[in-house]
Amino acid sequence: MILKERILSALVFVPILLLFMYLGGAPFAGLVMVLGIIGVHEFYTMAKTKHQVLFVPVLLGVLVMLATAFLQVSTWLTLGILVTFCLVFGYAVFKFPAFGVEDIAVNFLGLIYIGWTLAHLILLGSMPDGRVLVFFAFVAMWANDTGAYFIGITLGKRRPWGEISPKKSVEGAIGGIITTCVALYALNLYFGLMHGITVILIGVAVAIIGLIGDLMESLIKRYYGVKDSGKLLPGHGGILDRFDSVMLAAPMMYYCILLAQFLNELATMDAIVWFAF
Repeated sequence: MILKERILSALVFVPILLLFMYLGGAPFAGLVMVLGIIGVHEFYTMAKTKHQVLFVPVLLGVLVMLATAFLQVSTWLTLGILVTFCLVFGYAVFKFPAFGVEDIAVNFLGLIYIGWTLAHLILLGSMPDGRVLVFFAFVAMWANDTGAYFIGITLGKRRPWGEISPKKSVEGAIGGIITTCVALYALNLYFGLMHGITVILIGVAVAIIGLIGDLMESLIKRYYGVKDSGKLLPGHGGILDRFDSVMLAAPMMYYCILLAQFLNELATMDAIVWFAF
């Protein structure tokens, strides 16, 4: 029954996601904002069982981060932190000790975990060939999840994350890394965006960070004693359940591409200097 629900949800949701990826620009940013709003609500619903989460201050900070990313003023991403900082600490000044340091920390966890990560999904889409790069990010995580699942259930023996995610294994994680690299390399053969070694290194990096994102969300759910972050997607759970990997993979891919571009420019400059002398 759960598998059937997962398949039906995917048949409905994946085409919508692919459509917004293809449209890019404002429609895609709008979709990410909707996901951010839902994500904040899911985080608020989980965290309020143990801590005081200020929904509006966190949501405002997230929306500011996403808006500045869409306007391509990435240096202003910290404005979202400032907005939430002022509102949360302003509240804490009047409510301490009922609203303590742990409550403050949890509010900022929600802000960074949702706002900062999703902002990089928009920033990734604003790069040259951004729509394809966003597609790469999602394919990487789908390949990672698929490889980790099938290798894990067939070969998985070492399960060091039993307290967080008992079904995940080291063998599955390695399988996920391999399938991610294969999937990205195959896509890159068609699109030709990067050198082969670059796409392999990015594949390894996003697969590892995707696993960390998955484990991080599982840790949060275990801490707050919930099975799923939400019920929006039958068979999958909530937005945070479905996007936990890509939320960290997007910034990793974004900065890996920036680093590759920087190193390429540096190598070109060195070659010019060498040729000149």
